[in-house]
Amino acid sequence: MIRNLKLQHLRYFVAVYEERSITAASQRVHATQSGVSMQLRDFEGFLGLRLFDRTSTGVFPTKAGEQIYQRAHRVLRDIDEFTVDVATHADQLYGTVRAGIMPTFAKSILAPTLIKFMEKNPFVDVNIIEGYSETLTGKVARGDLDFAVVPGGELPVGIRSQHVDTDIEILVHKRRQSGPSTDPVQLAVSPPLNLILPGPGNARRAKIDRYLSNICSSKHSILELDSMMATFDLLDKGDYASILPGCLCLPSIEDPRMVLSPLLEPLLQVDYLLIESSSKATPPVVSAFANALCDEIRKWCSFGRDTYLNT
Repeated sequence: MIRNLKLQHLRYFVAVYEERSITAASQRVHATQSGVSMQLRDFEGFLGLRLFDRTSTGVFPTKAGEQIYQRAHRVLRDIDEFTVDVATHADQLYGTVRAGIMPTFAKSILAPTLIKFMEKNPFVDVNIIEGYSETLTGKVARGDLDFAVVPGGELPVGIRSQHVDTDIEILVHKRRQSGPSTDPVQLAVSPPLNLILPGPGNARRAKIDRYLSNICSSKHSILELDSMMATFDLLDKGDYASILPGCLCLPSIEDPRMVLSPLLEPLLQVDYLLIESSSKATPPVVSAFANALCDEIRKWCSFGRDTYLNT
């Protein structure tokens, strides 16, 4: 009977649908595989419908499962929004924000955002995790983070996104001769370079690879490194170059030892996306911090475009 349904049935069903795996879904909802399987069977029994086809490679929704997912997704979000409405305090924000940021923002954008936000909202706890897009997207999908800001790319089922701003990719290397640090360099005709690039789990990598493959005449050597601190250390101490987002590079623009050159002809850019779980409502405290962070990102992106492109 429908009256015997529990919210747990809906949450487990949505987790299995989005993960396409009972094992992954059980990890996401912090339950055992047998418990998730039992709740799923109960749910199908209550409805009198088969919601998934089980195979050796995973579980796949039936047509009935596709339709029920749309309903269950809306129900869970409505319940989340109801909970948020009840918990909202009119005078002062309170609660906890769990946000994920790229290393791009840790150096230049995070500190001013936190200082201004915490001065205005002293009763809010903010937990920040730094990571690359693949890691942060997974944490948002599992509910470990309220939101994250990542480079534009393919997103899994269950994630909604909104565009924040567009940044310019910059070729960075140690200065070898005098000259303006923002003079454009045509990477397309550059001699071979020792390039430090992020690994394939970074959403920026595919776009950079296409640029190097389709535009550049030279065969560059690639060192994969998913550490911004180590990248800057190598740029300072070795014969390396890197392609980095403009926001990350702006604090170094006055460094006389470094050359920062926007990639032009054609221009290489990176879009920043705010990602959240599509089945959860956004609490006011989370929305407030996300807005503050995105405002700071937009300010730096605008400053970067003016600085690098002299517009």
